[in-house]
Amino acid sequence: MKWTTTLCVASLAATLAACQPAPPSGPPSDAELKQLDQRVQDYFRKTVTLPPNVTLKVSEVAVAPAPGLLTATLELSNGAQTQKVPLVFTRDGRFLVQGQLADLTVDPDKATMQKITLKDQPIRGNPNATVTIVEYSDFQCPFCARAYQTLEDEVLKQYGDKVRLVFKNFPLTNIHPWAEPAALAAACVRQQKPEAFWKAYDFFFSNQQSITPENVKEKTAGVVKEAGLDVAAFDACFDNKTAMPLVNADEAEANTLGVRSTPTFFVNGRKLEGAVPSENFKTVIDQALGGAPSTSSEPQPGPATPAA
Repeated sequence: MKWTTTLCVASLAATLAACQPAPPSGPPSDAELKQLDQRVQDYFRKTVTLPPNVTLKVSEVAVAPAPGLLTATLELSNGAQTQKVPLVFTRDGRFLVQGQLADLTVDPDKATMQKITLKDQPIRGNPNATVTIVEYSDFQCPFCARAYQTLEDEVLKQYGDKVRLVFKNFPLTNIHPWAEPAALAAACVRQQKPEAFWKAYDFFFSNQQSITPENVKEKTAGVVKEAGLDVAAFDACFDNKTAMPLVNADEAEANTLGVRSTPTFFVNGRKLEGAVPSENFKTVIDQALGGAPSTSSEPQPGPATPAA
């Protein structure tokens, strides 16, 4: 299911707000919420051809920082998959803009990094590095394996202690049957010994062709044994899904950041999507390190696996 959103810039939001009477203060009432939901249902059913099994729901309605506006999320679901689209409304429910409300006085990269949990996360490289690369990835995704090679063979070697890599799970369970079990297995390894997580990380991306849903546990147990960890403890963690909350937390965070495909990276908050070449990382990293702004165009997304 694909959806195209339009960026809502602050100037447009201000214009819409100025056209309205003085808005009420405080959170929207139940009557307002019901009216918004019904109007959105009517509008999108008339303007977009949706399969009959797709349901629409307006959720997460909140008062926006800009006067006279509300922010919300439109959830499109077919029962198995849900896609979320950010919306902005005028308070009276008359005008709608698809996209996120942007505060032009806020550094968007810093705002993004504030949404990302870095404490107690798997980190490769210098923990105090100037540049943080956060990766949302899927161990079964072929484009993620390609990006893994780019990071390991080029980016991390070139920048050394200047960068650190933080890994987050975003398994695409609808198309990759062993991605979530692998994420769970790696999380179990991480619970025993955080630095051993990277052995599982390296193993999965280097051996994608030999892994199946049936042998994920056995294959990872081999990694656990080689790392000198407790295999019995790993087995119990995997069988009981003890570490699954770690995977779920990564996925929830990815959704708040609008991650829709794998791999997706945030370099000090700057988003890079897909298996981009090392030059794309270099452009963003050099700027983060205080280099002159690039005169080239914005780095373009690379090949990626969509979440839906």
